[in-house]
Amino acid sequence: MMRGGMQWGFAAVVVGLVYLFHAAVFAEANIGINYGRVADNLPRPKDVAKLVQSIGVKHIKIFDYEKEIIRAFDHTGISLIVCVPNQEIIGFAQSEKAARTWVHNHIRKRVLRGAKITYIVVGNEILSGIPEIWPALVPAMWQIHSGLVYYGLDHLIKVSTPHSMGVMGASYPPSAGVFAENIRTSIMEPMLRFLKLTGSTLMMNIYPYFPYRDDPVNISPGYALFLNNATGVDDPNTGLHYSNLFDAMLDSSIFAMKNLGYHDIPVIVTETGWPSIGEEWEKAAGLENAKTFNNNLLKHVKSGKGTPARPDTTIQIFIFALFNEYQKPGPLSERNFGLFYPNETKVYDISFT
Repeated sequence: MMRGGMQWGFAAVVVGLVYLFHAAVFAEANIGINYGRVADNLPRPKDVAKLVQSIGVKHIKIFDYEKEIIRAFDHTGISLIVCVPNQEIIGFAQSEKAARTWVHNHIRKRVLRGAKITYIVVGNEILSGIPEIWPALVPAMWQIHSGLVYYGLDHLIKVSTPHSMGVMGASYPPSAGVFAENIRTSIMEPMLRFLKLTGSTLMMNIYPYFPYRDDPVNISPGYALFLNNATGVDDPNTGLHYSNLFDAMLDSSIFAMKNLGYHDIPVIVTETGWPSIGEEWEKAAGLENAKTFNNNLLKHVKSGKGTPARPDTTIQIFIFALFNEYQKPGPLSERNFGLFYPNETKVYDISFT
């Protein structure tokens, strides 16, 4: 009897260890961080790479293609999303040669030297405020993809572009989600066609902080912060229940794609987070709310439950941001989304594994 009990106890330990191993691998596969650098007091890139390794994160997104930054992550096993800055998009849209040369000099060479680049994003939130670039966005994406095809890298590296929720014409209830009318058929439909044909993903920047900050009367803190006491919201059109605002915002973009006839394009949340400090009028910002949101977000992602619209599809996120960046413009909150201070100490406790 004792021997059998010991055997079953050992088996339980083994199962538990296997579960923990798979949970850790799953977390690594679906959680990343944005590495912004709008500050002149940040650690050296090599030290940043060591910090990222120490917390168990396997994905980093940067906002340019700076060689020193990419090189710091060579041979670390950490994958990178690199960015074509907004001001370079028109040039790439107009010149196949320029796009191919850029791919050769800044992507192919880095990959050959040990960089693990998985995505190139063309600009950042272009459709939320830079209309003169809008017509060039999708052509530039095609040109860069063609450069990857030319060098045989298109199976390793995909092309996309991150959007803010500003691209949505409607987002509530989630099933009524549609892209804004002025970009819906002229830009978003050709872009979705590109993503479908190249096997890429829609990228959305989703911050529950902002709607909660701006409308705390109609949005409860529990709904914004993934709290268990949140009553949630039912979508009257689908009957789907939403226990948190993050899922509702994400699903609105999924329904917006469906409304254009695209049902199976994956979505990556390329930015999400919560500020630890804000202006006097930013009552929602604060250390406890930031800690609560990001830790509960990580639990939500690690659960593997997906969203109500895609319950069988895991969520992939990139938290914004690695560091507080004191040179960012805007209200105080914009400079305090970081998980770490520039001296590499934690702003608050958070666990990725």
